[in-house]
Amino acid sequence: MASRGGSTRGRRVTGASDPQQQRRESGPQTDKGQQRREQLLEAAHTVFVRKGFVDARVADIVAEARVAQGTFYSYFDSKETIFREVCENVVERMMADVAAATVVPREATMRERIRAGLRGYIEVYRENARMVALMEQVGTFSPEMREMRLHVREAWLAQLERVLKRQQADGIADPTLDPSMTVQVLGAMADHTCYVWLSLGKPFEEEDVLESLTTVWARTIGVEDSTVWRTPSGTAPA
Repeated sequence: MASRGGSTRGRRVTGASDPQQQRRESGPQTDKGQQRREQLLEAAHTVFVRKGFVDARVADIVAEARVAQGTFYSYFDSKETIFREVCENVVERMMADVAAATVVPREATMRERIRAGLRGYIEVYRENARMVALMEQVGTFSPEMREMRLHVREAWLAQLERVLKRQQADGIADPTLDPSMTVQVLGAMADHTCYVWLSLGKPFEEEDVLESLTTVWARTIGVEDSTVWRTPSGTAPA
């Protein structure tokens, strides 16, 4: 068997044994194996946040997880493979956390609900800004990572589209809007604003960001009468 010594910078190891290949394809078959796999994923998350994708090595991940290097290759065949799964887990947690953070009283107005949803998104984005930035970075030079980034983004937009369709059916949102294209645009607005602010470091006041995003979102889907702000007096025309 070829030595696994030397640099492991993104190197794909070939010639896995049959048990290794089975674990990679079907996942661990025991509780201990599942715990070891989760241990590696948590360690990889820590290493990617600390060192970035390019500078992270498999050796760094196994050192963080305190396991032998051979254990890594029992579950993953490369740095790219574990990075992709770490990203998928991050996005799944972000989506769940946004839903949990969006708590509003039953009597809340539609604008208040939109604002609460955006506030929850900002809070969760802030906690995961480093990993989101890495996903954007890796997606620029890896077709596979770019496809993964688009996939996880579509999962979030699918949730927004279901909400908008329900609002249209309930007579809350403008029924003439194309739900799919509308959430693409609004999602990009929220996503890129947070990226510039929380990942790239452009200084913004949180309340200013939240108020602007809420206003644009509400007016776009027709929750507010957009003619109001156009009149000099601030009142709707007769």
